[in-house]
Amino acid sequence: MLIRPIRTLEDFRVTGRAIHAYCSHYYHCTHDAQLRLEVLAVHVGWSFDFYLGKEYLAARLICSICGWRYPTFALGHAGTRPAFSGTHGAGTAILSTEELFKLQRTREANMAGEMPWVGKRKGGRKFGR
Repeated sequence: MLIRPIRTLEDFRVTGRAIHAYCSHYYHCTHDAQLRLEVLAVHVGWSFDFYLGKEYLAARLICSICGWRYPTFALGHAGTRPAFSGTHGAGTAILSTEELFKLQRTREANMAGEMPWVGKRKGGRKFGR
């Protein structure tokens, strides 16, 4: 029996699969979301081939938190988070916006009196290696 590959938005919907978008502004934003297929279908149609149109879709999507474009995608089952999302985001814990702001303020306070990172820093690796 030949099983048809899952390529179109309709295929994703029928099989209960999902497309997750991860903000590619890695150092500033950790936002991710499961894309709503019914909203995508309004714009590109249910016959939209995700694999052929992935770059087109990435160019149209904008992060609702930081405004960055071109997210990375992970495919999975609807309602569950993908176990792996590429090189960034694998194994990360989801934090609230308040917690992220608190971490950023703490990081800025710790770095306030330091010189820019040149050479070795506190026994760490050399910059650029």
